Amino acid sequence: MLLSALNHRGDANLHVHLMHPPELAAAEREPLAEMVATEGGRISFLEVPDEQVAGFPIEGFTRKATWYRIFLPDMLPEVDRALYLDADAIVLDDLLPLWETELDGALLGAVTNTLQWNHTHHPQYIGMPEGVEYFNAGVLLLDLERMRREQTSQALREFTVANAARLEWRDQDALNLVLATRRHHLHPRWNVMTSVLLFPWAADAFGAEAVEEARRSPAIRHFEGPSFNKPWHYLCDLEMRERYLELRRRTPWPRYRLEGRTPGNVARRMIRELRGRPQVVVPERPGIRP
Repeated sequence: MLLSALNHRGDANLHVHLMHPPELAAAEREPLAEMVATEGGRISFLEVPDEQVAGFPIEGFTRKATWYRIFLPDMLPEVDRALYLDADAIVLDDLLPLWETELDGALLGAVTNTLQWNHTHHPQYIGMPEGVEYFNAGVLLLDLERMRREQTSQALREFTVANAARLEWRDQDALNLVLATRRHHLHPRWNVMTSVLLFPWAADAFGAEAVEEARRSPAIRHFEGPSFNKPWHYLCDLEMRERYLELRRRTPWPRYRLEGRTPGNVARRMIRELRGRPQVVVPERPGIRP
């Protein structure tokens, strides 16, 4: 992700702020810092103490690092604006137009999350107001100065500790429940999720023209979703996966073992290849609930 962002910074200076847990070793930081410097950027390492996430839900499908983004306003007191990117994303076009997007008084900019048919109930299930769209937190343009003034980190912390049991999708749920009404809607090409590529009802959220533009000219490709959607997983066969693997080979960690390479998944992949790559089948419109 970082290498792709550095490669698409245009004429802008890119300062990376890497939020990390205390156990990130210096031996892991050094090659990353060297890569960023070689590509023309600079990097700061922001260690997040474990007590910052005390009382937060950190077991199960996510861990403590997923919460770090909510502390950015207070951890970067001299920075007025920041672009947050998930690690399972790659940048494919110039970031400057996104960076210069006017937020018009909103606290953040984000792309609406097109949900699969059996999750369309999720926003209402967690208590979001009717008519307020749920956004994806993998790409966020943050007005840190305004967020500090409105003490959003404190509000998110208090809300999370008080409502931990209802946050099925963890920090993304908390961000939506606290900030969704203060969100600027970004064009889907700034967060081209797998759902934008595959689900016909993405046009309901963005309009057919915007979806077509996002699919034709993605600026940021985000491999959101379960483990087999990740480009480092053995079963992943999604669009632009090869671009991710190409970038990976140019990092200080070019050699890696794909996750999920089990005998069962090897057999599944062989059967799939023998039959030819299947078409993804999705219902015509969402609406069926589990």
